[in-house]
Amino acid sequence: MPYINVHVDLDQIYDDMDRRDKQEIAEWLHDDGILETHNNTEIRKLVRGKEESNGEKYLRDDLTKIWNSYYRLTSEEELLIKQIANRL
Repeated sequence: MPYINVHVDLDQIYDDMDRRDKQEIAEWLHDDGILETHNNTEIRKLVRGKEESNGEKYLRDDLTKIWNSYYRLTSEEELLIKQIANRL
């Protein structure tokens, strides 16, 4: 099967999109798990459509600390995190 190399200018495509199209792309990225933990609160608000609560912010911050220090977790701590994730 022959392949064709196609060059796509993503900047041009993005500039040509209207707000609704951009919202749809943001929702796709959120569904794929790409934007849900984005550091920029404006991007998270665009996808979620609401302001992050204090509880959500503190939980996100704590989870980020765990993620950034993954290598320091004990086997028991890692197992606990996996058990919580599997329950959800």
